Parts: sequence; structure tokens; C-alpha cells
Amino acid sequence: MGILELMLGKSGPGEQGVEGQSYALPKETHDFVYPVAVHREELEAFADLLAAEAEAPSLESAGDLQAAFDGMVDGRSDEVDTENLAERMQRPRNATEPVIETWREGVDRDIGVVYAHTDTYDHLLAFVKLCKQRDENDDDPFELPESFPQAAALLKRVQEGTDSKYRALVHTDILPN
Repeated sequence: MGILELMLGKSGPGEQGVEGQSYALPKETHDFVYPVAVHREELEAFADLLAAEAEAPSLESAGDLQAAFDGMVDGRSDEVDTENLAERMQRPRNATEPVIETWREGVDRDIGVVYAHTDTYDHLLAFVKLCKQRDENDDDPFELPESFPQAAALLKRVQEGTDSKYRALVHTDILPN
């Protein structure tokens, strides 16, 4: 047995028509992801977008939402589950924040590689859509930061990277939670 077989576990005959050896890695510690090349400025722009959205006041608490719905006609405001609605409004941010933070920690040069799961693009897209909706709403004080085009470029890069057939197998220690 070679050093890789000792380090990674057992080896066996190749699978899926590949000649030679394949290595069995534990599923608990390894995952298939899409490597995506990114610019540091794009990651910083997305972090700025997250910060701008977090700092802008919004109707995100269940109490604020309930107060807004209390003005509805016909007394039907009690039919609206404001806690569920507040949670749904925070879902895109909660899914996006750890991804961007992990990527920022992992890229210390002007250009780097990040790893995206198949659903990463959907999470980033949902957050960008939420930000654009808030920006277009005249009653919402939120404004897109000037660096938004770089954040949009990151979103496009992740979309292109996750549309490819090329995947990598990496240890889960380097992936966002």
C-alpha cells in the first residue's frame, strides 16, 4: 500500500470506467463542491452589501410587522403569522453571511479560489434579490452600496462556476457551515 492509501483509507478498483485505483474518503468529512475563481474586491463588495442591509432599518421584527399588519382592514391582521414572515425575511441573509465570511477568510490575495455547493448560488441570488427589492421600495431607507456592481460580478461568477460539470472533492473543514 502507498502513503495515500494509508492516509485516506482503503483503495479499490476504479469506478465509473476509470482505470487504476480510486480512494474511498469518508462522506462525513468530504464533500463535492464547485471551485470558483474570485477577486478579493468582489468578496469585499458582497460583505459591504451584507453590512448595508444589516445597518438599514427595516420591518424585520415580529412586533414591527404585527404593528404594520394591524392597520389592515376587515380585522384580518391576526391571520398573518408575523414571526414566520420575519424569519423568512432573514433567511437569505442567514444563508449568505457565513458563506461570504468563510470565503473572505480563505482568500488573502487579489485573486483566489472559493468552493461553492450546488445551492450556494441560489442563496446568494435570493439575498441580492432581497437587496434590490429593498432598494427599489421608496418606503425602505435601504440603498445599494456603490460597490454593488462588484457584488453582482461575484454572483455571476458563482453562477457560471456552479453550472459547470467540473467538481472537486474537498475536506469539509474549508467549507462554510
